[in-house]
Amino acid sequence: MKTRIGTVAQLWRYPVKSMRGESLNEMILTERGAVGDRLFALRELEYGALMSARMFASMLRLRAVCEREPIGSAQPRVRIELPDGPSIYAGDPDADSALSALFEHPVRLERPRGDVPLSMTEIDEIRAGRAFLPPRDLYDEDVLHLLASGTLDHLRRLCPSDFDPRRFRPNVFIETEAPDGFVEDGWLGGELEIGEDAVRIVGIRPALRCAMTIHPQAELRADPAVLRTAARHHAAYVGVFAAIAAPGRVRVGETAWLVSP
Repeated sequence: MKTRIGTVAQLWRYPVKSMRGESLNEMILTERGAVGDRLFALRELEYGALMSARMFASMLRLRAVCEREPIGSAQPRVRIELPDGPSIYAGDPDADSALSALFEHPVRLERPRGDVPLSMTEIDEIRAGRAFLPPRDLYDEDVLHLLASGTLDHLRRLCPSDFDPRRFRPNVFIETEAPDGFVEDGWLGGELEIGEDAVRIVGIRPALRCAMTIHPQAELRADPAVLRTAARHHAAYVGVFAAIAAPGRVRVGETAWLVSP
C-alpha cells in the first residue's frame, strides 16, 4: 500500500561533520548518502577522537558549504566560514593551523577512507601509536536523516520552545500531512519513496537525540528545553535514520510516499 505523507520542504547537507551545513533546492542521494555530505571531519590530536558538537559546541559557530556541485569522482571545494574572520578551505595548507588556533587545541581536517583497505605500513603505524585509525565514513548511525514537520509541531505544543529543524540536522525535512504526534513512528516497518526519480528509503529506525539539539547556532539560542521535552515525551527520539536502496535526485516540493509492507 502506498500513502502520501507530505512534500519535501527542505534539503540539507553538511560537508564537515558537526558544523552547520547548507540548504539546497535539490540533492542527489546515493547508497553512500547525499552527495557532498560529510566529506570531512575534525580530529582532535591530543587523544585522537573525531570531534562532535556534542562535546565541542563551538563547532556550530562554523558553517561548511560546497562551492560547486560534486561531479563524478571529483571532490568539491569545501569552504568553511569562520565566525569572526575570513573563510578557509578544506585541504589548504593553512586550514588545520587556522582551526587549531580557533579551538585553542590541535586539530586536523580528515576525509573518510571509504572502502580503501589499510596498507601494512598504515597498520604498523596505528599499532605503534604513531597514527590514528581513519574512519570508513563519518555517519554516527546511517547515511540519511529525515524529520517530519508534524513532529516539531507536536513538540511545540508540548513545550513552547524553539523546535527549529536546524537543531536536528535533517537531510530531508518533510512537510507532513499526518495527524499530530511523533509522525515518524508511523514510518517504522515501511519504506519511503520520494519524487520523480522514485528514490527509495529503507531501514528506517528512530533517531536518538543528543546535546547538539540544545546548543546555540546562528541566531538560535541555547535551549535545554528542546532535548528535555523530547526525552520526557518520547525517550529522546526525534526523526529517523535510514538507508537508500534506490538512488536518485530529490527536489524541494516533491511528494513523499510511505510504502507499507
